[in-house]
Amino acid sequence: MRKLIFFLVLFIVSAALLGVYEVGEVVADYSWTDNLGDYHSIYELTALGTTVVMFWGGTG
Repeated sequence: MRKLIFFLVLFIVSAALLGVYEVGEVVADYSWTDNLGDYHSIYELTALGTTVVMFWGGTG
């Protein structure tokens, strides 16, 4: 039983790690204005070497 739990946890962690890192190129520039009125774009942030994580989700 412990081996089964160990392999399930190992599988879940490895699947999560594979989903975190993706090598690719930004295809389209996405831009927005934040709450303070400052303009931001994906190209601007990635040119600075910043990692960008975007989340579209809701609570309901």
